[in-house]
Amino acid sequence: MTLLGQAPVPRDIGVFEWLLDPNSWTGPDGILVSLANTVILCAVVVVVAIVTMVPLASWLAHTRRGEVSVSWTVTLSRAIPTFAVAGLLVPISLRSGWGFEPWPIFIALLLLALPPIFLNTYTAIQQVDPGVVDASRAMGYSETSVLVRVELALATSVMLAGVRVAAVTVVATEPIRAFLGGDGLGRYVRDGLGQNNDALVIAGAMLIAGLAGLTALSFRLIERFALPDGVRRLATTTTR
Repeated sequence: MTLLGQAPVPRDIGVFEWLLDPNSWTGPDGILVSLANTVILCAVVVVVAIVTMVPLASWLAHTRRGEVSVSWTVTLSRAIPTFAVAGLLVPISLRSGWGFEPWPIFIALLLLALPPIFLNTYTAIQQVDPGVVDASRAMGYSETSVLVRVELALATSVMLAGVRVAAVTVVATEPIRAFLGGDGLGRYVRDGLGQNNDALVIAGAMLIAGLAGLTALSFRLIERFALPDGVRRLATTTTR
């Protein structure tokens, strides 16, 4: 993929003047295209992280295995700088003929999204009341049913909170992609710095912050409505 650049923007233009200009949103280099690129990449990263980590963390927590190794792994993975990972992967990707993106930034963002999803899922299932789990076993539930119908149901709220943290973090970090030769909303910050245009930098930062805020709000709504009815009623009763 070729390195994209924002067409020169007059330095005397205002932030909102540029944002409210229909020409800024349309066309192959418009905001809508960059927004779509950012949303698609972030969505794929979060989905892959969920599919990878939720089953693994659920099984380990249910069987009470790997507590020490999990703690160490999560701690170490959080210490890895995302930009450094992506920067190291770019030359490998170029030598392999894969271009600047999406693989380097995809892998770097995936490593960023895995820890909160894994840790919240693992912790949430471990903290399910043992009495409830024992009662479900006494009723004849298989271990799979105990995990899926009892532990995961009761852990839904905390699990979704982990997904929300991961999603917002990925959206807020994805703009570094533009500084590695990619597209996305970060291109406006990159090109604004290159053109010494403060309005473009601020506008790009506002777009990134707005998408991160919208992501957090969306997952808040998902957390609210995705809870099983029984768990929601129990939470409501507990808070009264």
